[in-house]
Amino acid sequence: MKKKLIYLISLLMVFAVMFTACGKGGNGAESTDRVVLYTAASTNQCDLIQELWPTIHPDIEIEIVMAGSGELQNRIIAEAENPQGDVMMGGSYAVYTALENYLTPYSTNNIKKFVPKFKPTSDKYTPIQINVNTIIVNNKLLAKTGATVDGWESLTNPALKGNITFADPSSSSSGREQVVNMLATMNKTGKMEDGWSFITEFIKNLDGKISSSSSAITTGVVNGEYAVGITNEENVIDNIVNGADVSAVYAKEGITLRNSYCGIIKGCKNEKNARLLVDFFTSKEYQQACADRLYQRSVRSDVTFAVEGVAATEDLNAVEYPSAWVEENTDLLKEKFQDLWTSVK
Repeated sequence: MKKKLIYLISLLMVFAVMFTACGKGGNGAESTDRVVLYTAASTNQCDLIQELWPTIHPDIEIEIVMAGSGELQNRIIAEAENPQGDVMMGGSYAVYTALENYLTPYSTNNIKKFVPKFKPTSDKYTPIQINVNTIIVNNKLLAKTGATVDGWESLTNPALKGNITFADPSSSSSGREQVVNMLATMNKTGKMEDGWSFITEFIKNLDGKISSSSSAITTGVVNGEYAVGITNEENVIDNIVNGADVSAVYAKEGITLRNSYCGIIKGCKNEKNARLLVDFFTSKEYQQACADRLYQRSVRSDVTFAVEGVAATEDLNAVEYPSAWVEENTDLLKEKFQDLWTSVK
């Protein structure tokens, strides 16, 4: 009896080892019925994800971790030996090029439906949205200043000094992208570095005031703390639709249309589900919902964006996004802006 019991225990141990091995993915990562999303997206966008994801993948639980793109970038790097997230979503080109060694390749079949110029240049990250740098104006406060806001140059009007809210480029990818836009359109020579003289004048007009969070920009203008701010277009449209007395201004000098991205974290525990999540973010259903409910412009050619009074993407005064310069100079941009901020504010 004792020998039979020992044999039974040994047999059970063998089966336990076998089942444990079968429960591992091919790369040794644990496979579960969940997926963990790291995202810099807004609360509204996260609510939409939590609403739509279960309708397509009811058996896969989604856990969402929200933070700024810079914070999430640092977290992914710190967790490289034991990733806790599966997918990163939201953030600029510079964020994803910096993370390239920490992301795993994946190309969704949905790419074939992308607008050609917004197709990915790397299989490590996938565009999901077209971001439009937009000036938000509090109509009543602007009227009191007597200033006219129609582009980047107008933001150096002394009448607006101390009445502009802007996100710190050292902590906000949105703030960095807005500086990129100004450098690209406000230099006189076609060279990005020659745009810093304009940035200097812009910083002077901030009058020592800067926000550590891009989410505070829209709130500051809507609530009447500032007359003017720079933010992503959908934030302005959402407030206009909901009755705020604000306007969207598209800089007459030009706008660098840019993307936000998503990517699968290298060595993640749920890679199969992570691929499904990238497919979800680039699907027509999700992209159309973002266009209709969040006022986001899609990278897909079969998604309609129709908001009354808002220009179609092809009608915007768009200038080419300087991706090569951004990839090489993101750290320099942050340092240069900080040096100017310290010296001229």
